[in-house]
Amino acid sequence: MARGQSQYLRIFSGSTTYQRWQSYYVNTSVTWEGAAWSYQPFDADGITAGEVQSESSISVTLPATTNVMEVVLQALDEARLAELRLYEFDTILGNSTPQTGQMLIASYLGEVVGVSGSFTSIQMQLGSSLSPVGAQVPPRTFSTRLIGAPCKL
Repeated sequence: MARGQSQYLRIFSGSTTYQRWQSYYVNTSVTWEGAAWSYQPFDADGITAGEVQSESSISVTLPATTNVMEVVLQALDEARLAELRLYEFDTILGNSTPQTGQMLIASYLGEVVGVSGSFTSIQMQLGSSLSPVGAQVPPRTFSTRLIGAPCKL
């Protein structure tokens, strides 16, 4: 069996999905789970590291294109969630579309809590906005969706 791994990244809030990306089927959109997933080369750090930690986060590296930057910065501003899934499948059975029998080997669900980058790539940090320790009210990122447009002096 020749094994391939495909990654799917969905950015959403509630029942509204803002973006669906997949990183395996180059330069094509594929249909998986009844939805269209467009191609975007990305790499997720930490999902298969084998470390079991509470409050751990994952970094997703994407190309710094205009479209990606708009989606990621909007997700950070609006405190949107991101779901990352990693599937394994047999490439001998076909490589042009997602297989119905592909197996989910890892998944991660977190809020977009940070963004950094360079001229060529952007790193989106997925994690929890809740404080991992302490009895105080957990810190929360105030977004324009929560408090409205801030006053500018």
